[in-house]
Amino acid sequence: MIQFIDVSKFYEDVVLKDISFSINKGELAFITGPSGVGKTTLLKLIYAETIPDEGNITVAGWEIRDLKQRTIPYLRRHVGVVFQDFRLLHNKTVFDNVALALRIHNMHPKEIKEDVNEVLKDVKLKHKTNAFPQHLSGGEQQRVVIARAMVSRPTVLLADEPTGNLDSANSEIVMNLFKEINARGTTVLIATHNESLFHHTGRRVIYLKDTAIEREVSG
Repeated sequence: MIQFIDVSKFYEDVVLKDISFSINKGELAFITGPSGVGKTTLLKLIYAETIPDEGNITVAGWEIRDLKQRTIPYLRRHVGVVFQDFRLLHNKTVFDNVALALRIHNMHPKEIKEDVNEVLKDVKLKHKTNAFPQHLSGGEQQRVVIARAMVSRPTVLLADEPTGNLDSANSEIVMNLFKEINARGTTVLIATHNESLFHHTGRRVIYLKDTAIEREVSG
């Protein structure tokens, strides 16, 4: 489902060097390591926000280095992304934030309404359909972000420090949502420095250190 082979990414300095790993279809796994170690860059490589300088990446059958700019949106239909800083449009309602991607794909309004209402029900925010993001708690905003990422039914869901701005109670709610999403067959990869999210879960954890993979263990 996701495969890195000897992947390196350079900016002014080395960010990632000779990274090789694979995430199986239907797996829920974690990437961890201290701030600045390259977790966010690794996720950006998966959804083609940036392209590797060396090595090869395959995501859901797509070869990232072979992608043309015009084909990247097709890849992203298969990859949902949950950002730490939410990136919600504050002048749009919860419904419209979630519906945005479907409208870009020119779906029929009836289908959009059905799909958005279904995913908002899944994240337990159906009652907030007409609310604006600034009137929601941090935990509710993150659930809107998850709904937005999942409304297109991607095969892969990426999450970048998804509980970084949340208290422990809301972190637990968000993590339970990821587990439910994974149980339905979606491959989930979570980047976090918060070890409590994966301790004693039995899930695979990939540790980054000094631009490279230090080790892999079960959480």
